[in-house]
Amino acid sequence: MTQGPGPSSQARIERYLDELRKWAARSNLVGSTRNDALRRHVEDSLAAARHLPHDARVVDLGSGAGFPGLPLLIVRPDLKLTLVESRERRVHFLRQVVRVLELDCVVQRCRIEDAPAGVFAYALLRAVAPVQKALSLAAPWVKPGGEVWIWTREEPAAAGSAFVGEIPLGDRGRILRARAAAVSRGTP
Repeated sequence: MTQGPGPSSQARIERYLDELRKWAARSNLVGSTRNDALRRHVEDSLAAARHLPHDARVVDLGSGAGFPGLPLLIVRPDLKLTLVESRERRVHFLRQVVRVLELDCVVQRCRIEDAPAGVFAYALLRAVAPVQKALSLAAPWVKPGGEVWIWTREEPAAAGSAFVGEIPLGDRGRILRARAAAVSRGTP
């Protein structure tokens, strides 16, 4: 079981969720802003927290409302996090949260397809695309030896030979871990 955030982290997560609710009233950031739905998003995001190495360079692709990147950074400020989002309103939201919570984080507006040459150790994707497509999109962002982590309900076989492990999310699926170097860089 993943440990929950500490007292100061918990207050910061609440502040993040307050901002999310405020912005969701005028922008479609998440499907539901009910407390139980947002708690599940946070819990699923934090499932990766203890599995990422200290000071890991991480990119959250298709960040949207900030899951999983923002909750992870709140409880793991040692992470070198970049949030990547193509939609302008969501980029504004992400930058607002980073500013309000004084997080050390880069928010980059670009398409996932416009990847720099493998500069991150980990690429995280949640609700972006089916596993094979997500792997193909994320692999160029990750340096050799790095991993792509995908929050999904799909079975590990969907990751093919790139699969190296998973982090269970109970009845909500899993985080599939795949070696970026084992992913075909061609069209899925």
